[in-house]
Amino acid sequence: MHKSSFANTFTFKIEPDEQGGATKTVSINRHNIAGPPDPGEIKKKAVSAHLLIGFDTEYQTIKDRENQYAIEYGAQNDLLSYQFSIKLFDKNDLGQHPEAEGIVIPEADQRLSMEEFIGFAIGSLIEKHPEIILPTSIYLLGHFIRADLPAFSDFKEKARQGMSNIRSTFVTLKNAIPIRFSVGENEIAEFKVNIRDTILLSPANAKSLADIGEMLGFQKIQLGATQQEDKQIKQNMAKFRAERWPEFREYGIRDAQVCVRYAERVITQSDILFKAFKMPTTLTSFGTKLVLEGWKTAKQDALGILGREKVKERKFSQKLGYFITTTSTPYMEEVFYEEAFITETYHGGRNEQFLFGVADIGQWRDHDLSSAYTTAMSLIGLPDWRNLVNINSLDGIQPTDLTYVSVDFEFPDHVRFPSLPVRTSSGIIFPRKGHSKCAAAEIFLAIQLGAKLRFRRGVKVPFDAETKVFRDFIRTSIQNRNQHEKGSFDNLFWKEVGNSTYGKTAQGLRAKRVYNLNADDMESLPESKITQPYFASFITSYTRAVLGEMLNSFSQAVQVFSVTTDGFLSNADDVEVERATSGPLFRSFAQARKELDQSSEPLEVKHTVQRPIGWRTRGSATLVPGIGSNGIVLQKGGIKTDAFNDTVEENAEVVRLFLNRKPDQKIRYKSGIGIKDMMRNDTDFVYRSVSKRLSMEFDWKRVPIGEKEIDFEFEGQQYTHLTFETAPVETVAGFDHVRDAWEKYNKTGHHNLKTLADFRNFDVFQTALKIPGEKAALYLKKVDGDLHRLKRDLCRAFQHHQAGFDLIRSKNRVTHGYFRNALNHAGIPCEITDVENAKRKEFHPYQTPGTETVRQALAKLKQDYFPELDIGLFLPEDAMEKIQKSSEALAA
Repeated sequence: MHKSSFANTFTFKIEPDEQGGATKTVSINRHNIAGPPDPGEIKKKAVSAHLLIGFDTEYQTIKDRENQYAIEYGAQNDLLSYQFSIKLFDKNDLGQHPEAEGIVIPEADQRLSMEEFIGFAIGSLIEKHPEIILPTSIYLLGHFIRADLPAFSDFKEKARQGMSNIRSTFVTLKNAIPIRFSVGENEIAEFKVNIRDTILLSPANAKSLADIGEMLGFQKIQLGATQQEDKQIKQNMAKFRAERWPEFREYGIRDAQVCVRYAERVITQSDILFKAFKMPTTLTSFGTKLVLEGWKTAKQDALGILGREKVKERKFSQKLGYFITTTSTPYMEEVFYEEAFITETYHGGRNEQFLFGVADIGQWRDHDLSSAYTTAMSLIGLPDWRNLVNINSLDGIQPTDLTYVSVDFEFPDHVRFPSLPVRTSSGIIFPRKGHSKCAAAEIFLAIQLGAKLRFRRGVKVPFDAETKVFRDFIRTSIQNRNQHEKGSFDNLFWKEVGNSTYGKTAQGLRAKRVYNLNADDMESLPESKITQPYFASFITSYTRAVLGEMLNSFSQAVQVFSVTTDGFLSNADDVEVERATSGPLFRSFAQARKELDQSSEPLEVKHTVQRPIGWRTRGSATLVPGIGSNGIVLQKGGIKTDAFNDTVEENAEVVRLFLNRKPDQKIRYKSGIGIKDMMRNDTDFVYRSVSKRLSMEFDWKRVPIGEKEIDFEFEGQQYTHLTFETAPVETVAGFDHVRDAWEKYNKTGHHNLKTLADFRNFDVFQTALKIPGEKAALYLKKVDGDLHRLKRDLCRAFQHHQAGFDLIRSKNRVTHGYFRNALNHAGIPCEITDVENAKRKEFHPYQTPGTETVRQALAKLKQDYFPELDIGLFLPEDAMEKIQKSSEALAA
């Protein structure tokens, strides 16, 4: 294997030994390389040609190295092959672009350097096209290239030399990596290698290489006759190479070819849109640049739109030894002073699980607001930042205003889905009352729902409603998308460009730490070129408000299963949906959508299932699928499953986990190591086995109601599982109490919520924590602890003539037997010995958990037997309002 520095001839094996072990020798010649441009033209002449080299490897993970020990000490995969597809892509040559492809079989425990691999690829192209003239600009391309780059023997050196990391993969940014070859006596040819990962340039719904290939017209290569066989082959590629070499070679090279074809499309798109014949690092960068270019074309001040201004500052440079002038673009003073407050009004999407367990069988439809965030963006008018003002009331507030407020609130009891967000350490929740910071749309909705609001402070930005700053960009993206066949490159490209740009307005607003390869340290994710907290807050608040209006427009007969960012799953029929889409907020959304795209429906049905199951925020699956390809709803809630599973298999695996889960159960899965570990430990991209506790219990962001057990069948087996609907939490304090109680309840051993008994035991525990005194809750029995405590305290009060028993027993003679019978009739198990033994201990008030079972028992005891009973002396103070309702219900 060739190992000399600055070589120009490369010899490598192109077949495995069992296939003959053939080798191939190629060379790089001086006459095939374009000469450097004249020094005076370097800055004038843009690059018009690139060598595109698609790169992929096949490897076998060594099983006994899938552990932390190996990762810490340089774990390596068993490398089977390097494959490439190389193509000259010249914008000035409209004919067929020369290309070649090939494969290299490395010797055992030996690896190619980046120079050797690229040299062999270039030499193979020259061999096929001897008269070719090559540019010195190279794009080295891979899909999830983080898994393949470590196959180079000099990977770590090259990474430190010129690579950066974006979204957990490797790229080059400002500086290319130089690769040199000897092409004559004392003559060196230098190529500049830029690294790109096509996964960063793929649309959100086409992230796999197979998806990209299909988008470009490449048929997916199926290795096995069935899905299961295909999975088994991919898990043992060494055996596949040995037994089916031609198919192995075709499969390996195909991935490299797809990367090259995709790069051509992306570079062409960049050239068409920006007159820049180059490959950006991410697809989202297209959107940001198009927004800025659009403002420039419309002769609008981009900095002014974003609330920024250009500031020049003259300062002395210690390094240079003289004064220099620097330019920065900070927020305008008026915008800057309120930035912290506005950022506090920015929250993410509304994500809640409204039903825990198994839903009824029926038609459950997953409705989504069409392009919710981009539609909301299109409503933002041109801000007049210089006239930003503080307001002193909520008078006249409208949903599309750039107004941001802080309010205390309380929603009426009949509101099923309170709509004002409150940030907690566990994410945002929507309590019945509390304090919220948000934008205008949610305040508008709260007023419509009859909430009591106490204004605290507010900021309003005047704007020109006729000049929508994002509308032209979004409309153009939609028009371009609609001109192309669904699923095609152009269709998905423009869909992603439009939909992904919202995220750039919010980038950097909330602290997020990411690894920086160059600094070998963690750092905060920086802002984007269009980060604007006022815009991000408006967009998310408006979207949550439209959803909130719809949810609260449904009749009580409609069950809403969950809500996720821009959609919800419910059993609402068409009549109910029509009612829910008749409010002012949805009408404004629908109007904005029509102005962007006449052919678009503002509300779409994404999935239809017959029976979903759910457990917590972003945790749901399908027990009984619907008909067709959209008949499964699946949100794994952080659960990792087999990467080779299809949707049906994945859903079934998650359902089985939920139904058969046990306390302290752990799941094991393989997780690829991150860039930080790869760099610091000099390892390949290897998978390590991770053990994680299975977490599929309720998240308590809502209050359970109507708890029951449901019998059902799954995969031929009978199951029974706890199920409940939910109501809003009253306050953040109440939410914090239950979350804290759940943590304490699971401190010495975890618990499931699978039966009514499971639920009741925790309910007793969390209720007991409200009892005054640190030790009051410590001695409750594990089962029916609330009723045991109630029996104890009633017997003590009875024996010591307290809590109203002084009046009761002074009027009538109450025997121990009568008292025991009264308790049993009220649902409080009691024996004569319990009554007699109570003489030994004093009665202490407020020591009984105020559970629903206790409240009902006390209410019945008071109504049917002892009217003078002072039940307030048994319960914590916050339980009295509830017991009064129980008494009223019994009387009714």
